[in-house]
Amino acid sequence: MNNSKLKELLKIYEEASKCTLCEKFSRTSSKEGTYDGLINFFNEKSLYLNIPSIWTDWVNRSNSKIMIVGQDWGPYVDMQKYNTRYKELVEMGEDKESAWKTIVNEKESMTKCLMTEFVIRSAKQCGIDIDEKIMESCFVTNAVLCARKGENYRGTNNFSAKFCTENCTKMLNKQIDAIHPLVVITLGYWPFYSVCKYHNIPVYKTLKENISHYSLNKENIINISYENNPIYVLPVYHPVAQVKKDEQISLYKIMWEILLQYYSKDTLINELCTYKYCREELNL
Repeated sequence: MNNSKLKELLKIYEEASKCTLCEKFSRTSSKEGTYDGLINFFNEKSLYLNIPSIWTDWVNRSNSKIMIVGQDWGPYVDMQKYNTRYKELVEMGEDKESAWKTIVNEKESMTKCLMTEFVIRSAKQCGIDIDEKIMESCFVTNAVLCARKGENYRGTNNFSAKFCTENCTKMLNKQIDAIHPLVVITLGYWPFYSVCKYHNIPVYKTLKENISHYSLNKENIINISYENNPIYVLPVYHPVAQVKKDEQISLYKIMWEILLQYYSKDTLINELCTYKYCREELNL
């Protein structure tokens, strides 16, 4: 466990608990759908540190060299379901660590399944032999850190992508600064928009244009670190986007090519395997 990184993360989440930006705006109807605010689940410390999902397994991954950023977590009610299931397993006598990892490592969603597939297959194309366990080495979070009302994961009901993304830009980028990964993969338009807005980097109107300019043109790959340790940002399509798998995989391959500039194939996996279960040390 990297204590300094973990302390910084917990400080960021404590700061997030005071945020009310996504609660203020209300839209009853428009071409974008309805929106009556998000739920700031950071107000509930007993909840946000106890949601066993790859998207919220933050404290065990604070030393990751790969960060993956999605758009938003989804409905608050699902966070509660994960939390309740974890508590039930523990109450039935399962070891806390075992119960946590059992739920985190489940397939969970098509997004997670495809993301895992793309990471593994792109690595193999670079001659790197890995399996699903590699996902433990990724710090996974979202551009929007609050949760939706209702039960919808996708679409614009109970969500305003631009408004919410801009509200959370500061918090997302504080996480990036704290973790300081070597590579940040942004899934879809808005996560990339969030990083670029914070760093005053021009953004094209479409994700395809951003990918073409900032990922496929390797001379333009973004480095947002002003230190000797770089942080490269690669925009990719959302895993469930209507894009051919080969095209998706080719973008993740760029990530491995960057990593191989800093680590040999012989040492890369050991360098990436930074997962450390440390919840007990935090009395969780």
